[in-house]
Amino acid sequence: MARRDYYAILGIPRGAGPDEVKKAFRALAMRWHPDRNPGDAEAERHFREIAEAWDVLGDPEKRARYDRMGPLFTHDGKPPRPEELNEILLDALGGLFGRKKPGDRGDDIRYTLTLSLEEAARGAERTISIQRTISCRDCGATGDAQEGRAPCTDCGGTGRATTRRFLRNDCPFCAGKGYKPAARCPRCNGETRTVADETLKVKIPPGVSTGQKLKLRGKGNDGPGVPGGVPGPAGDLLVLIDVEDHPLFRRRGADLLCEVPVTFVEAALGCDLSVPTLDAVTTIRVPPGTPSGKSFRLPGRGLQSPDGKARGDLHVKLAVEVPPALDEAAKQALLEFSRCAGGECHPQKRAFAEAMGARPAGGKSA
Repeated sequence: MARRDYYAILGIPRGAGPDEVKKAFRALAMRWHPDRNPGDAEAERHFREIAEAWDVLGDPEKRARYDRMGPLFTHDGKPPRPEELNEILLDALGGLFGRKKPGDRGDDIRYTLTLSLEEAARGAERTISIQRTISCRDCGATGDAQEGRAPCTDCGGTGRATTRRFLRNDCPFCAGKGYKPAARCPRCNGETRTVADETLKVKIPPGVSTGQKLKLRGKGNDGPGVPGGVPGPAGDLLVLIDVEDHPLFRRRGADLLCEVPVTFVEAALGCDLSVPTLDAVTTIRVPPGTPSGKSFRLPGRGLQSPDGKARGDLHVKLAVEVPPALDEAAKQALLEFSRCAGGECHPQKRAFAEAMGARPAGGKSA
C-alpha cells in the first residue's frame, strides 16, 4: 500500500510530466544510492523509497491508479485488507492530533554554533554537548522491566490478536509485545526512551556563513519504540551557524571589506600602508593624490567560496581622517599650505564653485 506520498518523495508537483518525474528520480537515486553512501542505513532507506515511488509514478497505468486511490493504492491492484485499512485510519488519527506513534521517526534537534570569522574562513572542528532522547538501553526500548516477564498466553507469544478487532491488529492483552510485563522499566518509567547528554565533534567546512545549516544524520532524538522493543529511526541534528561580527572586516559573500583610515598627508603624498588580512598584515602602495573612498582589491584574500573552487577578494577602502581639533601651530601650517597650493590643488571644488556661479541668484534658502 502507498503509506507515503510518492510525489513528495520525489519532490515534484502532482501535475509533473514524465520527463520531470524521470529527472527527479535520477537526481535523487544518484544522491542516495548505497554505492555512494556505504554503510549508511538512512541513505539505503531513502533509496528504497525513491525506487518505490519511481516504480509507480514512472508507469502511466500505475500512476493513474495511484492518483485515483491515494493511500488506498496497492501495487497488485487488489483492495486493501482490513488490517491495512486500520493502519491508514490510525495514521490519519495520529496525524490529526499531532502525536508520534511507535516506530515514527524521532524529532530533529537544533543547535546554534557561534564561530569567529577566522574559523568560518578556514574551517574548524568543534566539540559540542547536546541533550538528546535515546532508546532506553536497560529495557531494550520496550518500556518494561526485564525481570518477571511471562509469555502472553492469549496470543501465544506472537503479539497478534487472535480475533479481528476494530482499529487494532495487535494482541489487546499484551499490546503486541508477546509477553506480559511484571513492572515498568525503572530507568525510563515505561516510556521506552530516556534523556542523555552526548558530546559530538562537528566539522565546519571553510566558507560557512550565518544562517547555514550543517546536518548530522541520525544524531537527533530516537523515535518511539514499537512493540517488541524496536526503536523508531532517529531524527537529525541541525547545527545552525552564527558567525560573529569582526572588528576590522565586513563580509559580502566570499569577499571581505575593510575600511582603513589614512591621514591627509598620506593620501596626498602617497605611502606604503599596512593593512590587515585574515592571515597576516600586508602592505599596499597608496599613490600620491589618492582620494578618500578609493578601494584597492587584493585577489584571493577573502573567504572560500561555497562551491570550494576559489577564494573571494579583500577590498580595502581608504578613509581620509580629518583631525577633529588642531593646535595653533597646525592651523597656521594648514593656512600656509592653502596659500601656497591655491585653487589648482582642488579641481573638484573649483568646478563645483563654477557650476554654482552659473545658477541664477534669488532662490529660497533651505
